[in-house]
Amino acid sequence: MSLLGIPPPEPPIPERGPLLTSSIELRYVPLCLDLARWMEEITGIPIEAAQFWTRLQNGCTLCELMNKLQQIHSSQAKEPFKYNGFTLKKDLGPQLFYCRLNVETFVRWAKNFGCDKELLCEVGDLVERKDLERALSCIHAVARCAAELKIEYPKVVRLEVKYHMSYNQNGGTIRGRPSNLSPHEINVKNCFAELCEDLGLGQLEQSKSLSASKAQWKGRLDGLWYGEKPSSED
Repeated sequence: MSLLGIPPPEPPIPERGPLLTSSIELRYVPLCLDLARWMEEITGIPIEAAQFWTRLQNGCTLCELMNKLQQIHSSQAKEPFKYNGFTLKKDLGPQLFYCRLNVETFVRWAKNFGCDKELLCEVGDLVERKDLERALSCIHAVARCAAELKIEYPKVVRLEVKYHMSYNQNGGTIRGRPSNLSPHEINVKNCFAELCEDLGLGQLEQSKSLSASKAQWKGRLDGLWYGEKPSSED
């Protein structure tokens, strides 16, 4: 889903863009945040929670993730590691051309990494914000592949593996009344609520819909970083 009512970016990509809570369905905010935390842990690149998409849009952080994961996998498989080159932020220039190349490099690598091609995105889905949910699906697929390869992976994927339920199924239990949920689903619901709190979103009001949390989440994301906040933008 693209940003509702917000036009695609004009080059160059601004340092600050639309807030995460305004750019994608609210149910996907915890997924974005957990992936952001995971990417920071793998790459060491700090990510501002509210500016999740702006950080990823030029493809630089994704390409850093790509090389880190490939390096870990190559080491585990005792295979030579081949670095995938990409354009650094300082060299992107004023146009979107190199941003598009970076994202294209990441998506091509994701397919080779083992991601289902049906889950991959098009370059414009991210760079031009044509379909951010599709872009999210691609990054999520990479995290799942990391889990299959015994590489460090995010908590959302751990929940999927543990309970044999997709992210949407896990999050969907929040909307269910306890009386209508099985003991298994109640356990999943509690774990999802704990994940939201662990990510910095605060306690989830499980008796209400997620839309009731939008204002709270927007406030909590203000100033929230995964990793050490840089003194100035890289």
